[in-house]
Amino acid sequence: MQPLQPLLEKIGFNHQESGVYLYVLVKGEAPASKVARETRIPRSTVRGILDKLCTAAIVTKVYKRNTQYYSCKPPSSLLQYLEKQAETTKENMRKVRDALPFFSAVHGHPGIIPKVQVFEGADQVIEAFNHSLFTEGIDEILFVTSYHFLRNPVVRRNDINFYIPRRIKNRIKMRVLVGKAEEKDKPIADDKTEFRERRQLTNTVALPGNFHVYGNFVVYFSAGDNEYLAVLIESPMMAETMRSLFNVMWEQCEKSR
Repeated sequence: MQPLQPLLEKIGFNHQESGVYLYVLVKGEAPASKVARETRIPRSTVRGILDKLCTAAIVTKVYKRNTQYYSCKPPSSLLQYLEKQAETTKENMRKVRDALPFFSAVHGHPGIIPKVQVFEGADQVIEAFNHSLFTEGIDEILFVTSYHFLRNPVVRRNDINFYIPRRIKNRIKMRVLVGKAEEKDKPIADDKTEFRERRQLTNTVALPGNFHVYGNFVVYFSAGDNEYLAVLIESPMMAETMRSLFNVMWEQCEKSR
């Protein structure tokens, strides 16, 4: 048996798996409890190994008097196992080969694959809304919104009591594009002292959502009577794309009155 165990380990078995297999191969049909006792391997580990070998079609399992007994299939099943492994490896190599252009595209470009966080509920949406104030190196925030969103009581309370004072303290500028709004929705604010500049989107635009763009982040917000949702995306590529689109719209819009 000595030469067989290293061989089994060379073809992918670990030390315990090879020991369990060889025990059952030599001793014949046995329950997991006996295999564990004789090999001095924990019973739960032995049971897992035997079930794995059953899945690989190397070992079979039968029930006798409510006990599971294991026995080895003919040793030729090892060759069949290796052939299946080779087929799987070949198929995986094909998949990787086909995907190499995508792997190469992201190699050395960590910003291509975005990191996404979802925030649900009023408290978490406010946490996402305030994220820009706690992100290092931010000197400007771009904001596309509607006055209706800013009139939401939860958003408005945070805006007045925390967000605006903290942004002013940090001297972070904000440029805001606002969508179609009725006069009653427009908040009264001093843009100059609050480091903010606003421009009005065309009157035909009614925004269904709201988002911030700053640094490498894009954050989408939605707030309603019974639903609060925010999605924070960290992606240099996406942030730069949204920043470029914002600037195009900004140049085409009039100052908000």
